[in-house]
Amino acid sequence: MADGYEYPLIDGLNVDEIIDVVNFYQMVEQAYEQSGGVKRSDFLAAYRKFQKILPSKMEEKQLEREFENRSGYDAYQVIKASKDAQSVNLKIHEA
Repeated sequence: MADGYEYPLIDGLNVDEIIDVVNFYQMVEQAYEQSGGVKRSDFLAAYRKFQKILPSKMEEKQLEREFENRSGYDAYQVIKASKDAQSVNLKIHEA
């Protein structure tokens, strides 16, 4: 959607944590951009790692909102789809 944006991060993350957070953002992007969406199991694994890194719901929601502001992709919609749908892939269709 938006070109040339930076992924939002919080201070104090180590390299592995940054990789896991960026991987989560990329999974959200794939759910919107890829014709087949993203594999549900891969997304859920990335989301669990994201949650472990950000145990505070407030920080998690803050980064999700910042990511949406920068990219136009709503992580909440993908998270919601992963919980509601039992399909193999998650694909978000923009309105």
